[in-house]
Amino acid sequence: MDVVLIYLPKPFLKEPEAQAPLGLMYLAAVLEGDKRSVELANYSSHTEDEAIAELTEAVLYGITVTSMEIPYANSFAKRIKEKYPKSRIILGGPGIYSREVFDWIDKDVIDSVCMGEGERIITKILDDAKRGCLKCWYTGIPTEYLDGVPFPARHLLKNKQGGNIFAHGYNYIGNESTVILSSRGCPWNCSFCSAPALRDEHGNGRMRFRGNHSIISEMKHVIDEYGIRQFRFSDDSFTSGKARMISLCKEIEKLNVAWRISCRVKPLDEEMLQALWNAGCKELSFGIESFDTNVLKGLQKGTTCEDNVSALELADKVGFQTRMLFMIRTPFQTKETIRLNRYWIQRVPFSVIACTSFIPIPGSDVWENPDKYNIEILSKDLLKYNFYMFGPEGRRKLEPLIKIKDRDLTEFMEESEEFRAWVDEFTRREV
Repeated sequence: MDVVLIYLPKPFLKEPEAQAPLGLMYLAAVLEGDKRSVELANYSSHTEDEAIAELTEAVLYGITVTSMEIPYANSFAKRIKEKYPKSRIILGGPGIYSREVFDWIDKDVIDSVCMGEGERIITKILDDAKRGCLKCWYTGIPTEYLDGVPFPARHLLKNKQGGNIFAHGYNYIGNESTVILSSRGCPWNCSFCSAPALRDEHGNGRMRFRGNHSIISEMKHVIDEYGIRQFRFSDDSFTSGKARMISLCKEIEKLNVAWRISCRVKPLDEEMLQALWNAGCKELSFGIESFDTNVLKGLQKGTTCEDNVSALELADKVGFQTRMLFMIRTPFQTKETIRLNRYWIQRVPFSVIACTSFIPIPGSDVWENPDKYNIEILSKDLLKYNFYMFGPEGRRKLEPLIKIKDRDLTEFMEESEEFRAWVDEFTRREV
């Protein structure tokens, strides 16, 4: 085997198979097109022991990581080298945002890292590995013409697609789904996100769009090949470009599919929402974050409490299921933040609230410039960097990762725990 592309075990997730490794599927498709042998190993629901037992021998192992997963990658890479000592291992994915990651990787077992998009250099990386001259650092070359990238190699997944992508586990057409992408990059500069750090002089991270024909052709292929008519668009910014989005919706409308997107509350209007609804979009995941405008301003979100309320009310008017993506323990949080959040959560229409705990993600502006946000970062132990409230073990204890400089840490942590408990109780009542 030339290459095994690895999606690591996700012991910290309650539903580890909820996300499909779309980036790896794109890389696999490129390798197959170049007549290289490739395996896609989705170990999300495996233990490390189970994954290593299944692992096929290969020249090169490519592991995709978020920054939080780098400690897991170190452990997994060590196990690979113990089983296959001659193998070469490279890390890629959104967690590779700068050379700072060299401080966190185990260089005794990880041979190389790649920052940015890998489709245009993956075969070179493989050839370098075969010649024994793998470089320690590669910078991906972004694809300008996304329509030229082959469709993701979905056929390499053992569990071909997924299910239950909609609120409350509801299915609209059949019981399977898949993930799809219509654009790459994000034009926004939220201070809690590492996406801006991935923009570089080579064009990585810059916003680019697929053409309608390419997207529709892929959706038709999924329908014809797998009989799947439910899609989750994983774009960072699906609603960027109103005319483009409405045009795409008119094409999707002809397919008789059900789908969901994640999007910002602004820019958004009723015409855009109606176009989405007419095309079969059933659910919107809104990046609400907070109903405190001061928090939103501090986090450079570019939205206000009023924008959040308006988007939720408009979406409800059209008929959407809505998922509120929410954060607690953020910089600039005050007791007034908690009051405002409780007030509006009880008054706005929504279907699901996904409440996560703020972490200073490596590469984000908060990570790089904590003083700017009036906080101290209390720990940079990546094993503590988990913003998911629940895991397989149940409800998690919140680790103190940041301290607002002019606030008592105990008070800050206690009010956050109390709010989390209130959200849990409120949503149980609503169900």
